[in-house]
Amino acid sequence: MRGLWGRVWQRRTPLVVLMAVVGIAGAVLVTRDSGGGHLAANRAQLRKACDGTLPYGDLERLVRDERPGELREHGTMLAPGQESRSLLDCSLSWGDGFGVRVHAEALVSDVPEAVETRDLLEPAGGRGTFVAPGTTGQYGKRGAWLVADCLGGLGGRVRPTTDLYVTARVTDGTEGADGTDGTDSADEPGEADGADEATAGNGKPDRATALLGFRTAVHVANALTKAQHCGSGPLTTPTAVLDTDETHGAPGQGLRKCEWIDGSSLPGVASGSWTTLGDLQESTGLSACAGEWDAEKNAGERPRPKQWRVTEVEAASWSGILGRSAYDSYEREGHVPGWGAEDDKRPSEAGSEAGSETDSEADAGADTRQEDRVSSYAGRPQLALWAQSVCGGRTTYHRVAVLPEIRLEDGETAVIGGKDRARLSTAARTVLDRYLDADDGWPASAKCRDTKVLGEVEQWH
Repeated sequence: MRGLWGRVWQRRTPLVVLMAVVGIAGAVLVTRDSGGGHLAANRAQLRKACDGTLPYGDLERLVRDERPGELREHGTMLAPGQESRSLLDCSLSWGDGFGVRVHAEALVSDVPEAVETRDLLEPAGGRGTFVAPGTTGQYGKRGAWLVADCLGGLGGRVRPTTDLYVTARVTDGTEGADGTDGTDSADEPGEADGADEATAGNGKPDRATALLGFRTAVHVANALTKAQHCGSGPLTTPTAVLDTDETHGAPGQGLRKCEWIDGSSLPGVASGSWTTLGDLQESTGLSACAGEWDAEKNAGERPRPKQWRVTEVEAASWSGILGRSAYDSYEREGHVPGWGAEDDKRPSEAGSEAGSETDSEADAGADTRQEDRVSSYAGRPQLALWAQSVCGGRTTYHRVAVLPEIRLEDGETAVIGGKDRARLSTAARTVLDRYLDADDGWPASAKCRDTKVLGEVEQWH
């Protein structure tokens, strides 16, 4: 009898073991479902979120399994009847610092980014950031931002516009506790964006994160312009970003579009070796170049230039909404033609055709000027010259500036006389002409025409 029961137990043993294994596995699955198991639902949410505008293929790897995704979204693309200046404002978070936020609006005012000459040449205040060549924009505190055209017009709440502004910020778990970086969905772009740029461990923006931000912004922009029937072609999705920090190989130095800045062939500037720097956006809407007399290269070859000799030059162009934004920015600082002009200042040249005034006329007009004092507290003294053209069918502002050699200790002042002032004026006009006529320069590639000089600005008061 005992042998029979022994044989029965032996036959049942595998079944008991199998049931035990199944029971353990079931317990594991129950435990996992209580704190995870959301991957499929979160991926499905990513496909549909933000009106289906997000690049699923790029963002899929960020989706987490541990908890349901948290989606916040609003904008006139989702609810056409609501009052919002946003076409789309959307954030999706999966916890542990993984998430994405995008914002898009039809611009009816200036671009909410710094676009003055030095902002294009030294983004992030010279600390370095990223650009995606061919994309008009940079990587900043709201992630990647860009400006795109919608020639057929965008539906704005205030008035129709053809300018689209998009930001995209992607986080991959290296920052705060949630994917929105502590920011909330806000109708005004940037009002709730209190966090700094997404950064790597060394404090610099992370290259991979920047690229993902640009790709997301471009994908959203293309989806919106298609939905709005803009009549504009899609933007090219970037495959790489460039570091703008000069300490990383100075990628903006020696660009072909800035070769017209040459101390050996540009009259009115200090002769010798010059170093040039240009923006890297490769944009059809803006461009910037700067050059500086290179003290290191000229050491032992040429003496330091005399006082008031031009040792730096700048040139920049902005089209469409970017032009208006740049001009307004300089105007707020009092650095546009006619702003705060005094009776003894040279009359404005607004409306004059480029090249219509001779150097002798410029000298004669300036020689009658009284002496002017320049304080060491005036920042970087310079004479700027503004002009306006039609480039690529859009109204475009150009600004060139000549920066003279001036050596002052704190609290000191220097005197600039009429002849020095006239030489600066002539140099500024020469720089403008050379910039506009350069075969490889941005104005030539943009087919600029109908240029009118708007006037000079003395930036030393």
